[in-house]
Amino acid sequence: MKTWISLGLFLIIGFFLAIGFASCSPKVKLEPVGVGGDFTLQGPGNKAWKLSQNSKKINLIFFGYTSCPDFCPMTLEKYKKVNQLLGSANKDVQFIFISVDGETDTVDKLQSYVHFYVPNGVGVTGSKQDVDKVVKLYAASYEKNGELVDHSTYSYLVDDLMETRYLFRHSDPAEKIVEIIQLLL
Repeated sequence: MKTWISLGLFLIIGFFLAIGFASCSPKVKLEPVGVGGDFTLQGPGNKAWKLSQNSKKINLIFFGYTSCPDFCPMTLEKYKKVNQLLGSANKDVQFIFISVDGETDTVDKLQSYVHFYVPNGVGVTGSKQDVDKVVKLYAASYEKNGELVDHSTYSYLVDDLMETRYLFRHSDPAEKIVEIIQLLL
């Protein structure tokens, strides 16, 4: 009888200890996700812009185009809120908008578009061949359909070692993005 009581107490204590330790560990796994890396495209001043040479501690990358009627402005509006919620920590975060419509989006047009939402953002683009290399590197996608461009809507959280650590869905709120960014700051 005493053995059963001791065993029961042991299991109950073990259960509560396991729950306690589990709640202390982060619920989000931030191991590299296996896509992404360094790239070079045309950036501000129409100069070559290489991620590894311009990287901040956290880089949030999105593929889109300036004439996008829905996902791009909504995502950049969300980045604006992320920027505000981060407060002074936003100095360690860079928002990178990669245009998949280099035929229409000039570098100057991109800078104006991105800075309307996030002053610490940068717009980059390049030839179709150069953009396609980056799209493939990040396992993104796009397809031009007349005036519109269908494109993937993930945001890629990339650290200063060029490792993609998290993929945000378009539906993820700004608060979730901030929460995960803060885990890496």
